[in-house]
Amino acid sequence: MREKIKTGLSIVIILILFPYVSVVFRTGNMRGQEQTKSGNNLEEYVAGILPGQMQISYQEEALKAQAIIIRTNLLKKGMEYYGTDNLEEAATLIREDDLKIMGFTYSSPEDLEQLWGYEQWKEYETKLWEAVGATEGQILTMGGLPVELPYHAVSAGKTRSGQILGEEYSYLESVECPEDIESADYMEIQILEFPDFPEIMEKDEVGYVTKLYIGEELLTGEEFRSRYSLNSSCFTLDETEEGVRVTTKGLGHGLGLSMFQANRLATEGQTYLEILLYFYKNVECISFP
Repeated sequence: MREKIKTGLSIVIILILFPYVSVVFRTGNMRGQEQTKSGNNLEEYVAGILPGQMQISYQEEALKAQAIIIRTNLLKKGMEYYGTDNLEEAATLIREDDLKIMGFTYSSPEDLEQLWGYEQWKEYETKLWEAVGATEGQILTMGGLPVELPYHAVSAGKTRSGQILGEEYSYLESVECPEDIESADYMEIQILEFPDFPEIMEKDEVGYVTKLYIGEELLTGEEFRSRYSLNSSCFTLDETEEGVRVTTKGLGHGLGLSMFQANRLATEGQTYLEILLYFYKNVECISFP
């Protein structure tokens, strides 16, 4: 009798565990994701970085575009960090412990489950991996090498030209982002106090401040933004009885892809590649290896 009970329990346990065992044999991991073509953790890192950069509630094509941006930037940084000019070698060398040093914020699956909560975790994880999996191995290049792809949350109505960074950023042309004005983060007004009223000396063609004085101190717009925790360096200054009214437009540095506008383009039916080529000019999307 005891033997029959043990046999019965063993069959029940096998039936319960069978789906999980089959997933491991089929995909190589308990999460059910296929192992990446390159046989390393590159795609896992892309998936862990993406939620910290773009809202997972955004359209799938926008998420795909951001996945390619992350993968491209990750490989470019990896090549520089590990001292190699070989894409595949850089992909295999990247380690989780090095991500922070290279400037990336990585969230493990456990971190994401805690962030999203149990109720939404499965839905969001599925959406995340659909974006990463659909673009696996894809990066933007010039001359066969990955290019640096800046991005930001919301523009001031137009993105900025890469000329402010140097000739090598010629692929960053100023483009219209008319729908960014609808973002809740498009405009912010603060009242600040300064020992001397800041004097704006230069702005770029989009309206971002590039040079200003506070008394005798010369600052760039980005330095001023960082010091006073402004949303962007696209700002105007007005003296009031309460102090200096600082009105900022946009959220971020304004270079490259605007995530809010990218999401709107996706809503309007544009594909991830169309979105990327709108913000980054004269680049090529390749797959490796």
